[in-house]
Amino acid sequence: MARKIRADGDVWRAQLSAHPPRAGVQAVVFFCVTTGQRPYRVVEVPSERVAGLEDLEALSEADLGDLFRQSRSLGSPRTYA
Repeated sequence: MARKIRADGDVWRAQLSAHPPRAGVQAVVFFCVTTGQRPYRVVEVPSERVAGLEDLEALSEADLGDLFRQSRSLGSPRTYA
């Protein structure tokens, strides 16, 4: 089950990319649920932090919000620091 977060006045569904961008990194992709007019957003995170779906599901609401704020539109990923 994908996680959902309310941000920027919309509801976003967070899920992992089907294909990690490179070794040691996962891409968390946010899709807007409330409107199809918003582009998806992406943030790269170290796989030590989010190795799989279980880790994504275990993130707190605050952590998920932090990842959303660091994400970039249309698949132009920003590496999580």
